Amino acid sequence: MSALRLRDFAAVDDAALIGWVGSAEELERFAGPTLAWPLTVAQLDALRADPAISAWSAYTDPVTRAAVGHVELVRVAPRTGRIVRVLLDPRRRGQGLARPLVAAAIARARALGITDLGLKVYADNAAAIRAYRALGFEDVGEDPADPRVRVHALRTDVAS
Repeated sequence: MSALRLRDFAAVDDAALIGWVGSAEELERFAGPTLAWPLTVAQLDALRADPAISAWSAYTDPVTRAAVGHVELVRVAPRTGRIVRVLLDPRRRGQGLARPLVAAAIARARALGITDLGLKVYADNAAAIRAYRALGFEDVGEDPADPRVRVHALRTDVAS
């Protein structure tokens, strides 16, 4: 398997991303309350049009560059961002792609001048939490809006 790389999320990726989300529950775990079931191209177009969001598709095949994952960065202040909507192709889960996907997003955030990163993850998502902690994210508490969700933070200007 080639190294995981990111490219800009494009309309060509919409069908794959929509296909990775098979239910309203899966959409909630992917996007929290920010997207509505069923996921549509119009919703993805709106994400791409938002100037505060940088969205990327992950790929491992340098020839086809077919999407195997998705990740977004929301800039919430000049040097503060939040990683959101992290998703892997269900057929590629368990192959060790989550950590490189998030690491690539952290590298992009650093390149954009982000020094403080946050993310939210469902407390029962042990695999995601392991990946985030391995990359230096620390659990900073419960999300006040949803007690099922834990908030994690990372200083990107500190060596990992």
